[in-house]
Amino acid sequence: MESKKTEMVEAAGRIILESGINALTIDTLAFRMEILHSELSIYFEKDNDILKMMLFSLDNEIQKLINTLVASNQSPEEELQNLFKDLYELFNRKPYYLSLIFSTELTEMDSELYDILLRIRTAAEMYLLQVITQGKNKKIYNTKTSSRSLVNRILVSFRLLMNEQMVSINLVRNLKMLRSKNEKDY
Repeated sequence: MESKKTEMVEAAGRIILESGINALTIDTLAFRMEILHSELSIYFEKDNDILKMMLFSLDNEIQKLINTLVASNQSPEEELQNLFKDLYELFNRKPYYLSLIFSTELTEMDSELYDILLRIRTAAEMYLLQVITQGKNKKIYNTKTSSRSLVNRILVSFRLLMNEQMVSINLVRNLKMLRSKNEKDY
């Protein structure tokens, strides 16, 4: 069951990267996976259910990442460095997650999707706040700036980095679509 969900998430992710979030439907996913629509109707009642599954998958991956870091008993400095290294690697391996995180369409589609995304962001912020507060308490981070303010600054910087990566992904996708369109016109 879990491998089937992983396969669905990856196929849905390829659709999003190639054609955008609005192109992701049960029909396009069935076509991509070379299965019948009815086989996917077991898992999804409507198209947005695919996005929910993807967000739950992202949430699960981030929670695993955080749990692994907490269990590693590293210094706050190492934990902070490894958090962003691991997040960067996750988004490099699965750039479709960036499409979900930065999507304006997603939040407009369904309030439940937005709530899941907000829960993911809040969990990451709370963990980061905890690591920074520990670092300040251990005098690793010597600053009078509030931990909450530091969290916001760090996350804004990371979002900018990931947004630049997302822009690159979209540029490549758009170039491929243009090339494909031009080839069809000739």
